[in-house]
Amino acid sequence: MALGNANSSAQSRGKNKPVIVKRRKEVVAARGYNSFASSTVQASNACRSGGSLSETFYHNGNRLLPAANDVVYSTRRANPRGVLEAGHYKIVIGGRNYNMQVGSSGVVSAVNGCR
Repeated sequence: MALGNANSSAQSRGKNKPVIVKRRKEVVAARGYNSFASSTVQASNACRSGGSLSETFYHNGNRLLPAANDVVYSTRRANPRGVLEAGHYKIVIGGRNYNMQVGSSGVVSAVNGCR
């Protein structure tokens, strides 16, 4: 009689299966972020832009109007890949037009009203 020959192959197959580790990305949902309508990126003052305000962006500031040092995202998630590229954007808040200047890493450097 062989010792354990019948069960050893079945048991070893179960033990040698690779362990699958599920990793979950930690991305903060931007629930409290404010949204606003915007134009696409412009090279200079966006107040002169005649294009439509077809984009929707989100910022992490406390007010409706983005302020200096707020970070602006293209999605509702605070993901570093979703920050806006540097440039000027024409935005509308409360029916009024503004020029928002965004620097590197999606950080707002200035917001000025359009005349």
